[in-house]
Amino acid sequence: MKNKIFFIIFMITWILLVVLNIFSPKEIFSEQENRYLASIPRFSYKDLVNGKYADNLNTYINDHFIIRNFWLKLNSFIQISTGKKENNGVYIGKDNYLFEKYRYGYDERNNIEKISNTVNKFAQKVKIPTYFMLVPNSNYIYKEKLPDNVELYDQSIIINELYEKINDYAKTIDVTNILKNNKENQQLYFRTDHHMTSYGAYLLYTEFCNSNDNLNAKMLSDFKKKVISTDFLGTLDSKAQIFNQRKDCIEVYLNDINMNVEGVYDGKVYHSMFNEEYLKQKDKYSYFLNGNYSKVVIKTKVDNEKKLLIIKDSYAHIMSQFICQNYEEVHFLDPRYYNASISDYIVKNKIDEVLFLYNVSNLLTDISLRGIK
Repeated sequence: MKNKIFFIIFMITWILLVVLNIFSPKEIFSEQENRYLASIPRFSYKDLVNGKYADNLNTYINDHFIIRNFWLKLNSFIQISTGKKENNGVYIGKDNYLFEKYRYGYDERNNIEKISNTVNKFAQKVKIPTYFMLVPNSNYIYKEKLPDNVELYDQSIIINELYEKINDYAKTIDVTNILKNNKENQQLYFRTDHHMTSYGAYLLYTEFCNSNDNLNAKMLSDFKKKVISTDFLGTLDSKAQIFNQRKDCIEVYLNDINMNVEGVYDGKVYHSMFNEEYLKQKDKYSYFLNGNYSKVVIKTKVDNEKKLLIIKDSYAHIMSQFICQNYEEVHFLDPRYYNASISDYIVKNKIDEVLFLYNVSNLLTDISLRGIK
């Protein structure tokens, strides 16, 4: 009798969930996971036969299951409670730190070889001062906060390997030591996101200035520090889905230079390099440099006719508040979206210097950089 009652309750609950799933409103974008959700698959006999239609339909159902965020967090809680050290490719570290899990195998090593060849040819072609800054990730700088008995490949080996291959053509900038030496002073990386904090980005900026004979870094006293958010949960939190995760604080360093610029974002003109609308959303990091664009040009009030081009990933976004201090124009190109000739762009826009700025884990997996010309 008890089994019959349990079965009836289970079936009623299941039918109720199915009905609610059918009639509940469907979202296109998940702010919690910072990604677009699957759309209902278009039926075709070919996809049905090879199993692709069933797979796509299963993905669609999973993406739009009712109170999906709750189930994701519950699953994560169960996984961690049973002693699992990671969830969805994210290590659950000490002191509320989340760390990206990455690998360094044949494909990644091969990518380093191809990137170094590309950078060398590019630097020889453009014949202007070219700098390369490869930034270690938080799982290397804060490796003592990784879960016990978890070891990752030493990122300094990757950095040194690449630097040895390009040192004759581009001036390499080592930032590992300054990050290690200052990690106890202030937080250098967000706990819930793979990006650096503003203070971490300031350290990168000072090392770039120190490597350039014509630049003097601004002092922190030249800026006014402002807290713009106290409830930031980044991309690593979106993947790990941790219950009661400690939220990050986002700070920005402001002065007359970075508050009075003209920004041209893929042709759209804004009179700011900061977008406060993103502070109302989950993707708060896009406050810096207005998110991802193929081309951004920041025009400042600095009157020195100097132009810098940064070929970059998103680590450059938060550094933009500092790097604009020393140039009349700073151009940002993202090879993931910008497909035209960068060397032609340099000539056309009379660029004086080039900086490659990437983080290690992104460089290992991004194949777009090796296609620049």
